[in-house]
Amino acid sequence: MRSTMWRRIDAVGTEACSVIDNGTSRLVSGMAVYAGENSPTRIAYSVTCNDNWECRAATVERWVGADKLDLALSRQDDGTWTSNGKVVSAVDSLVDIDLGFTPATNTNAIKRLELRIGDHAEFAAVWLDDETWTFKPLKQRYERLNENTYRYTSVDSGYEADLAVDGFGFVQVYPRLWETVST
Repeated sequence: MRSTMWRRIDAVGTEACSVIDNGTSRLVSGMAVYAGENSPTRIAYSVTCNDNWECRAATVERWVGADKLDLALSRQDDGTWTSNGKVVSAVDSLVDIDLGFTPATNTNAIKRLELRIGDHAEFAAVWLDDETWTFKPLKQRYERLNENTYRYTSVDSGYEADLAVDGFGFVQVYPRLWETVST
């Protein structure tokens, strides 16, 4: 098992995350707790990946003040995704998930891509929009700049950030959002 803890930079908050590898699958799980705009926020999540770091399922349990939301996402063998039992056709055949509230799923993509320095990859991920709490496709690009730095780009919005990672692939610094406090 590997674990890390991040401090949120743009708000008061922390997140703890662990990765358990059983040889045929990986379980990435964690919990973020932070001061939201109007209320304390708690989000627990788990992402199950196969041995190639392709996402097979995810759960998110979120509460903000008195508002509670539970989401369950799963990918069938034919590439179809369902969220709480309903088909999310816009994301069919995608293999990555991006939970917009955590840097943990950036680690998943970095591990799956196995980029060499100077290489890049562009793909769409199943993105959990943390404003609408719905799953959507999101075009992303990762470029490995050096041994421990990846440039992440959200292609449609043009957002970019240079992510510093450790030897495992955990994000150490996500500019303006997260930084590691303990591994």
